[in-house]
Amino acid sequence: MDTPTLVGTGFVVLGAVVWIVCAVYAYQNAPRLGRNPWLWAIICIIFGPLGLMVLFVLPKKQPVAAAGHAQVKKSEQDALYEVPKKHK
Repeated sequence: MDTPTLVGTGFVVLGAVVWIVCAVYAYQNAPRLGRNPWLWAIICIIFGPLGLMVLFVLPKKQPVAAAGHAQVKKSEQDALYEVPKKHK
């Protein structure tokens, strides 16, 4: 094999590693930013570092709670509009 082929192969492998690291990093940080981790991992597999930049530039949402057990804190204003439950 000649040297240009080895160098080109090295760049492809390095690029693949960077893309996978971006996807893992997005998967770990997306819940903290209130985003779906699987969706952002797939976006970063497709777009790489560009997808990761978009993840961090977007405005934050409420963090996603694990397994759907979110404890939503209600403000006093929300409590005024809540309909009381009837007890039997």
